[in-house]
Amino acid sequence: MAEGINRYTGKRVQKKRKGITSEAKAERIYRELWNECREERLDQLSISRWGELKASYFDHIHSIVRTVAKPDGLSPDAYLTKRSRFIHLANWDGLHLDAINTHFVNSELNRLEAEGVISRPLSVCIQKELRCMMSYAIDRGFLKLDPLAGMKKRKLPKRKKEALTHDETDKLLLEARLRKHPYFLIWLLTLMLGLRRSELAGLKWGDLDFANRLIHLRRQWKPKEGIVEKLKDNEDRTVAIPLSVIPVLHGHRAQSRSDFVIDIDCHRWRSGNQAEVLRAFCKEIGIKEVTHHQLRATHITLALVDGIPLGIVKENVGHAKLSTTDEYFRSSGIQMRGQTDGLRIKVPSGLEADVLPLRAKR
Repeated sequence: MAEGINRYTGKRVQKKRKGITSEAKAERIYRELWNECREERLDQLSISRWGELKASYFDHIHSIVRTVAKPDGLSPDAYLTKRSRFIHLANWDGLHLDAINTHFVNSELNRLEAEGVISRPLSVCIQKELRCMMSYAIDRGFLKLDPLAGMKKRKLPKRKKEALTHDETDKLLLEARLRKHPYFLIWLLTLMLGLRRSELAGLKWGDLDFANRLIHLRRQWKPKEGIVEKLKDNEDRTVAIPLSVIPVLHGHRAQSRSDFVIDIDCHRWRSGNQAEVLRAFCKEIGIKEVTHHQLRATHITLALVDGIPLGIVKENVGHAKLSTTDEYFRSSGIQMRGQTDGLRIKVPSGLEADVLPLRAKR
């Protein structure tokens, strides 16, 4: 049996548990019961186990999923993604919350990575979701302090952002135009405007201001939800239309019978599998195989290569942070071009024809 003064009521609370078979187990259970006596809140569910907290967290995120009545809620896809982060942590369910700390979490994630159960990108996502769950526990009063407050963010190895070159981009658009590919306009607008697939799918002709060469983005189209009257960051966005795109848009507008710029009933567009079409076409014409999202990365990279200011690119593509756009800038190596041309080391000239096998010098 354990007893303690409850910090919320100021009253003495006693708790006991039967069936203890060892002294070590008795000491551990005593600490748990003593903590429960002190921290138990009578005005809400008392949670002491990881599995209980996880169930409560899942109920919470499910309650804020976006619906017609809650247009600003969490998307259904985001809800499923958040739940999926915990699939590999099922063996934690019986643990007391006192056992969850920075050392434990890092050790478990390192173990799962070493065993090949999860990848480093997935472990980064799991860590992020654990932090969200702990914030929820603090807000609801299930925890007094965040046990993961001092945990350092797991790092991902830096990789070059996969994107097409200028030549590859020109070839993609030229071949798609010559072959009258049904996805030509989709690829053109993604490369020229840097729109997300969902934004492009939700674009209506009424959103285009041809006089000022601007597009006012205010909605998106999601495969499992249909039209959502807000963008990813909940804010409308204005995008500049390059002058060279105007004639193409006018021509397409004259033939269109839809309010939408892109006909979302075209092959694989509604299901979100348009990446398969793009990869197959890239392979057919002999260029790097990329996805639709990598066309957006191509827009960002080539815009920076062509000297468009970083801040303008950020606003155009709708990045929440300048650092996100800057990752593309650094990945492309633009800032390094010509930076060592001023190196004052003389390279001897006239030696181009003096290449000899090393053995000849022995």
